[in-house]
Amino acid sequence: ADPLSALDDHQGLLALVDEPIVGRRFFEGVGHTIGVLMEVAGTTAIPHLAQIRTAAEAARYDHPTTVGTAAMYIERLVAMSAEVADNLNAADTETTWWIHALTRQCRDALDDLTHLLPLSLAIESIPTLRELSKLESPETSQAAKERIAAIGHLAMQADQFANMEYDFLFDKKSRLFAIGYNASERRQDSSYYDLLASESRLASFVAIAQGHAPQESWFALGRLLTTSGGNPVLVSWSGSMFEYLMPLLVMPTYQNTLLDETYKAAVKRQIDYGTKRGVPWGISECGYNTMDAHLNYQYRAFGVPGLGFKRGLAEDLVIAPYASALALMVEPEKACSNLQRLAATGLAGKYGLYEAIDYTPSRLPKGRTNGVIRSFMAHHQGMTFLSLAYLLLDERMQKRFESDPALQATTLLLQERIPKGTRTYSHNAELSDAHTRSTNREAPLRVFNSPHTPTPEIQLLSNGSYHVMVTNAGGGYSRWKDIAVTRWREDSTRDNWGTFCYIRDVTSHDVWSVAHQPTLKPSEIYETVFSESRVEFRRRDNGIDTHTEIAVSPEDDIELRRIRITNSSRTRRVIDVTSYAEVVLAAPAADALHPAFSNLFVQTEILPERRTILCSRRPRSAGEATPWMFHLMATQAPTGGEVSYETDRMRFIGRGNTAADPQAHSAPLTGSQGSVLDPIVAIRRRFTLDPEETVCINLVYGVAETRNLCMEL
Repeated sequence: ADPLSALDDHQGLLALVDEPIVGRRFFEGVGHTIGVLMEVAGTTAIPHLAQIRTAAEAARYDHPTTVGTAAMYIERLVAMSAEVADNLNAADTETTWWIHALTRQCRDALDDLTHLLPLSLAIESIPTLRELSKLESPETSQAAKERIAAIGHLAMQADQFANMEYDFLFDKKSRLFAIGYNASERRQDSSYYDLLASESRLASFVAIAQGHAPQESWFALGRLLTTSGGNPVLVSWSGSMFEYLMPLLVMPTYQNTLLDETYKAAVKRQIDYGTKRGVPWGISECGYNTMDAHLNYQYRAFGVPGLGFKRGLAEDLVIAPYASALALMVEPEKACSNLQRLAATGLAGKYGLYEAIDYTPSRLPKGRTNGVIRSFMAHHQGMTFLSLAYLLLDERMQKRFESDPALQATTLLLQERIPKGTRTYSHNAELSDAHTRSTNREAPLRVFNSPHTPTPEIQLLSNGSYHVMVTNAGGGYSRWKDIAVTRWREDSTRDNWGTFCYIRDVTSHDVWSVAHQPTLKPSEIYETVFSESRVEFRRRDNGIDTHTEIAVSPEDDIELRRIRITNSSRTRRVIDVTSYAEVVLAAPAADALHPAFSNLFVQTEILPERRTILCSRRPRSAGEATPWMFHLMATQAPTGGEVSYETDRMRFIGRGNTAADPQAHSAPLTGSQGSVLDPIVAIRRRFTLDPEETVCINLVYGVAETRNLCMEL
C-alpha cells in the first residue's frame, strides 16, 4: 500500500465520474491493441486484419458524438474481430490470444454501454456518469448512481490506504527514516535513508505533507554536491538513474532548482559515460549476467562513477533499458534514440525490452562482448509506462500530484534553489579497463546458524592499533598494538577464551550467555553474522531475545559490544546482565609463559560514579610503558537495579568451577579491587522487563597510554 499510489488512485477514480462513458480513450486503447496484434502477426497474411485497423482508426478520428454511433462502431469491431478469430490458424497461439483479447475488449465495452444506457434511449451526445445519474429514466439513472457509488467507495478506500503509519520507521533523533523494521526483533534497522538524491525523498515528502513527519526531516537529508560537466549535481549512494529520477515519475519539477539541475546533470553524466565506454547509456539497479542454483538472474545496484559514494562502480558495466526510459522525462530525444539503439542491439523481446545487457568481461563467456538478461521485471516496465505518460500525456501523474491539497501545500520543498556557497565533493571517476576481469571488492556477508563448525570461524575487526578477533561461538581476544588486553589461548577444540556476557533469569535461575561461549547452553534460535565492520550474535532463550553487535571504533582505541535484550514472553521478567573478561595488559608471549607471575603486576580500581573499572600494570623498570585499560557498562534504561563489580577471578569463578558455571551466579559480586592475584573485569546490573519491552546495554572496553587518556576515552 504505497501512500502516493493510493492518492493517485483516489484522484483518478474521482475523474471517471466526469468522463464520457465511451469515447476517444476507448478507441485509442483498441487502436493500441490492434497495433500489437499486427506486430505479433508480422508478415502472416490474416484476412480482414487491415480492415479492423482502418475501422478503429476511423472511430478514433471521427469522434463518435452519439451513443448510437459509438455502439455501431463497437459492434462492427466485435463482428470483424470474431470473423478474424474464426479464420486463424490454431497453431499461432500468440496471435490467437491477442485477437481474442481484442474481441473481449470490444464486447466488454459494448456490454457496459448497454448496461448503463439502453440503446433505445435517444440521447444526442455521449453523457458522463454524472449526467446519466440525473436523467429522468429510472433504470438508467439508477445504474449510473450505483456506478458512481462504487467509484466513490473505491476512492474512499484508496484515500484510507494513503494514511500509513510512519512512527515505527522514523528516528526522532536523526529525523530520518530507517531503511526497514525487523519485526522479529522489534527494532529499526541501523541504517537510514539520509540523502536527498535518493528514491526515498518521495516517501519523506508524502509523510511531511500528511503531517506524519516534521518538515525538518526534509532538510536532514544530505545535500553533498559534486560537479559534472561544470554543473552541480547532488551525490547519491550508487549513482543510479533510479535514485535520481524515480520520484520524478509522479512529482513535479521546477526550473532552476536544485533538484531540476540535478536531473539534467545526472542524465548528461550518464550519456557521457556511455559514450566514453562505447556502449548505449543508462545505468541503474537491475539484473545482471549471473544466475543462482535455480537459474534466477541476480540483482543489485549499478551506477556511474562520479555520481555515487559507492566504491567500485567502474568495475561493472550493465545497461538497463528502463534507465533510458526514465530519462525520457529529461532528455526525450536522446533517450528515444538510445532506446532505438538498444532495440537494434537485440534487447527487443515479447513483452518489450529485456531487463538489461551486461558488458562486464568477468561475467561473459569467452569470445562474447555482452550478455542479454532475458527477463522482464514488472516494476521496471511500470516505471517505463509512467515515464512515457509524462512525455505523451502531458504530465498526467504530476497534475494529479499537484491536485491533492496536502501535497500542493508542500511543493515549496521541491523548489529549493541551488545554494550559492557550497562545499563540493571531489570524486575521481576513473574508467576501469574494459579488457580486464573485474573482482568484487565488497566483503562477503557470512552467516552461521550454529556454533558447532568443524573449526572455529573467525572475524577480525581493527582500526589499525586496536584489534578484536571473534569466533562464531563467541570466543576470541582483544589486543592493543603488541599487547594482549584480554587473555586468550589458541585451542580450536574448546574455543573457551574471550570476553563474555552472562544473562540470568532471577526467577527461574536459568543462566545463559549472549553467544554460545562460555555457558555452552543450546538456544532455540542461534545466528552469527560476520560483516565488514562488525560481528553480530542473535539467539532466543526462554522467551528472551538477545542481539549483540561487536565493533571497533575507527577513531578511538575502544571496542563496543551493544546488547539488545527483548522480553518476548507474556510475563514480566527480571534478569541479571554480567560482563566478564580476564585482564592481561602484557605481551601475549609473556602471559603464556607465566600467567600467575604476570598477574601480580596488574592493579584494578572501581569508579562507581562512572560505572567503570580501571586496570593498569605496575612498571617493573623505570622505562617500561604502563598502559591503562577501562571497562564500563552503560544503558539508556530509565530504571534498573544497582550496579555491582568484581575484579578478582577467584571470587567470581570459585574453587573448582569454570567460566561455564561460575559461583558468581549464586552470590553477589564483592566489589574487590586493588592488587588482586588473578585480575578480571566484571560488571553486573539487574533489569526488569515488561512483555515486549527492550533494553539496550553497551559494554565498552578501551586502552590508552596514561590514566588521563583512559579517563577521556
